[in-house]
Amino acid sequence: MDWLLRDLREFGDTEAMAGYGGSVTYTELADRTTGWLSELDRLGTTAGEVVAIIGYAAPDVVALFMALAIRGAVVVPIAPTDPPEEQRAARLATAYAGRVFEFHGDGEWTVRAIPAPDGPRPGLLTKLTGAGEAGLLLFSSGSTGESKAALLSLPRLLSGFRVAGRPRRTLQFMALDHIGGVNTLFRTLIGGGTVITEPRRTPRTACEAIERHRVQVLPTTPTFLNMLLLSGAYRDHDLSSLELVTYGTEPMREVTLAHAAEVFPKVRFKQTYGLTETGILPTRSVSSNSLLMDVGGHGFDTRVRDGVLWIKSPSSMLGYLNAPDPFDSDGWLDTGDAVEVAEDGSLRVLGRLSALINVGGEKVSPAEVENVLLRADNVKDAVVSGRPNAVTGAIVVATVELVTAEDRKAVARRLRLLCAESLPPHKVPAVITVADRPLHGERFKRMGGAL
Repeated sequence: MDWLLRDLREFGDTEAMAGYGGSVTYTELADRTTGWLSELDRLGTTAGEVVAIIGYAAPDVVALFMALAIRGAVVVPIAPTDPPEEQRAARLATAYAGRVFEFHGDGEWTVRAIPAPDGPRPGLLTKLTGAGEAGLLLFSSGSTGESKAALLSLPRLLSGFRVAGRPRRTLQFMALDHIGGVNTLFRTLIGGGTVITEPRRTPRTACEAIERHRVQVLPTTPTFLNMLLLSGAYRDHDLSSLELVTYGTEPMREVTLAHAAEVFPKVRFKQTYGLTETGILPTRSVSSNSLLMDVGGHGFDTRVRDGVLWIKSPSSMLGYLNAPDPFDSDGWLDTGDAVEVAEDGSLRVLGRLSALINVGGEKVSPAEVENVLLRADNVKDAVVSGRPNAVTGAIVVATVELVTAEDRKAVARRLRLLCAESLPPHKVPAVITVADRPLHGERFKRMGGAL
């Protein structure tokens, strides 16, 4: 991983990071990384040690991350606000973390050692460190069950970012405990761009950061993009620097994409696709207002089996520390995502296969129903799922989040009539409820079955 420090120094006085934690050039970021290497020497941190970092993506946090990668340690990034304290302790034990660095808002940091848990060290960790490779350990959100600990090789993951591209100013939307956040950070830095950090993820603060730092690329989720459009915050800020919006982590609704393309006619919208288990794949959207995309290339292979996307990736994780290996004998991963294949071979992701609703033998895509609900007045967001039914096997149910308070029975009647005008009877929600809280989690993904 020594190439990482050399590559950074080549960009010299170019601004590497700005925003939360201050502005630093590439030379200054490389110097801070070298300083952290000396601090790791003082602490006795060795190759193969599992080290957790709690903090937002400020320059010092990023410099420590890179120093640990160069040292050959296994990095466990943890967002300060997620998960809860009791869940955090369990994750650290699962990771076999021996040390925790925690950064505070005033720029101060602390470090503490953690006693090793009982039992032998997981074989995957031994295999990775025995090969002399630095590692990255990411936990799934755990919204639908126990959080899985995915172990990736950092040299394999980051070397895939060393491709020529145009340096741009990119907002760091996802935290570093998410594969999308790691992807944004290192693709930008390795490409000589500027990372803009703003941990307060609201439509207003995002627009303020775009205006203040002349952000060119906004990586986000469909849920957050919908929130930004509904908030109207874009009207109060100069967003003329914005050139590209990338979106992923969940299916985009047609109505949201069409609205975004209308509001930002000069911005290109690109769909991304990736998993913690495989890394982020190269994609190409057919157009800014299309949900069809080409997926794969540059060593990533894809195929569709029985309507489900499978991936073979050069940056795939080694496996889970706390769950069975999900890959088949040839290294292919069943993503669990249902897709449609167009005549030209491009794909449209419909969502999780497990989320499709079987109503009397007819498959219903939640996104199709959500598109109709989001066209209704006073609907801020909508989540559609299935509920078991003795007659049809399942019925369609919907939960909506309103912009302003409204009589719940009147809302249900109004929305059911709207759906009946636009959808066949088996797709019309049999039950519509109004949510008392936002329909998304910390990572701005719709909560779906976790409601």
